[in-house]
Amino acid sequence: MPIELLVAVATFGFVTAITPGPNNTYLLASGANHGARKSLVFVNGIMLGLGSMLTAIGLGLGAVFLAVPLIYEILKYIGFGYIVYLAYKVIKSGYKTGPDEVEAPRFFKSFLLQFVNPKAWIVCTSFMATYAPVEMGVTAVAICIAIFLITTYPGAMAWAIMGQGISKVLTNPTRLRIFNWTAGILLVASMVPALFI
Repeated sequence: MPIELLVAVATFGFVTAITPGPNNTYLLASGANHGARKSLVFVNGIMLGLGSMLTAIGLGLGAVFLAVPLIYEILKYIGFGYIVYLAYKVIKSGYKTGPDEVEAPRFFKSFLLQFVNPKAWIVCTSFMATYAPVEMGVTAVAICIAIFLITTYPGAMAWAIMGQGISKVLTNPTRLRIFNWTAGILLVASMVPALFI
């Protein structure tokens, strides 16, 4: 397998993970409200979700979306509804009295989020088509997926760490509410472009 391909896969993985989107906006809010360590649960759920999606696309799910575009359309709107729900939870967490009362990130929720996250589908489909086409063979595709996930991880964690850093200035309840409202609005806004794809 050419080293240039591995470098390209690693670069693609890190860049897509560091750019804004529903996962990263939620991780920023999670880091601010719970800290980076507790947010690891959400990051791990993202990675398992992405790995499952990449595998499913490699096994032919991408072809199903092409053959029946309505499935993708339905997923897109379900995803938007779920993002609105997550935004509500983020905003609501600004009104709790202490960290123990704020809902902590959940592994299964972050895993499921990937399947209704249009950005994740676009990234995974683009990745499989460009860097890991099935013709490469199972081993080569598996290596590419592993490198993608390994290089995505630090990009996602960076958002939780940023959130934890921001938490130092959010000790005032009013500032925390403003931050959570902003994060909630950005979470919804990050999905709006996907509705028109």
